[in-house]
Amino acid sequence: MGAQTPPLDEAVLIFPAAASRAKGKDVERINQFDLYTLGQTIKGIAPFEEDVPCGSVFSALMSARTAMKQLLDGKPTPLGVSRATAQQFYEQLDSIWETHFRTAGEDGKKSIRFPEDDTPPIPSWTWYWMRQSLERFETVFREDMREAAAYIVPKHGIYSTPALVDHADETFPSDVASFIPDKAKADFKAAGRCLAFNLLTASGYHVGRAVEGMLESYYQFFCQKGPEITLNGWAAYISELDKVLQTKAYPEDQLSEKTLKELDQMREDYRNPLAHPRVVLNESEARMVFSNGESLIIGMAGELKKAVKAKSSATGGASAAFAILNGGNG
Repeated sequence: MGAQTPPLDEAVLIFPAAASRAKGKDVERINQFDLYTLGQTIKGIAPFEEDVPCGSVFSALMSARTAMKQLLDGKPTPLGVSRATAQQFYEQLDSIWETHFRTAGEDGKKSIRFPEDDTPPIPSWTWYWMRQSLERFETVFREDMREAAAYIVPKHGIYSTPALVDHADETFPSDVASFIPDKAKADFKAAGRCLAFNLLTASGYHVGRAVEGMLESYYQFFCQKGPEITLNGWAAYISELDKVLQTKAYPEDQLSEKTLKELDQMREDYRNPLAHPRVVLNESEARMVFSNGESLIIGMAGELKKAVKAKSSATGGASAAFAILNGGNG
């Protein structure tokens, strides 16, 4: 919302999108069933105590070793304080694997050695040390997962939680999506994520940024300004657009008085107040802002589409009409 400082009334998470100017990693979803599968796989080698034939443990050991290697790589979840014990447990499994199931050829290259009937069993003392390592890992991993950043994200109204988290920008109809600037889509995507994670004031703030991104292109087209021309605040944009509206240079379905009034209403009710840290949105207000912003963006994009179509028909091509849009976004 212009160059205003974001409100600091609540913790704000940055959710970078491809077109966003923010740097950093995006939010990642964890498949919780993978943790269940990890536990099953590791427990597959836990019962071994006595001397065990290599053929009986080959598959279970290979699976457990692979699962621990993936866990150390951050799949299905990144490790914290349990990384050291996880590494020790993996090294214990790897040692058993290298000793009993790997062999080196004449060229020095190693390959898998599949167990045969006369292959010596893996001794009981090997399993004793493996279980000790496993128990240490489980103890620390239990505490690590207790502190892990995993949360239940409640559904907000009829909005699908996965859609809010990952695809809020896809709410815009495909027939007008190309008339919406990428920066407006990126901010609306961030607004959806903030709403999903109950960062309500932050959601409203991003909605305002998204509407302003759309408003810039709306102004640049109807006021015949280049994409580098921007104004300081919504009131200035609305005022300039109203001047053009009064000339009746465009039909009502292209440059709409209704749209300008709704923009001004949103400016007074939400956009300006959200610049102040004392303003905090509740869920009802955040959802109203989200829906209102979505409606305004779609409305402006729809009017732009009609105006571009009319202009392209008059000039014999759409390129000139599109060129004035924000970076030729169409």
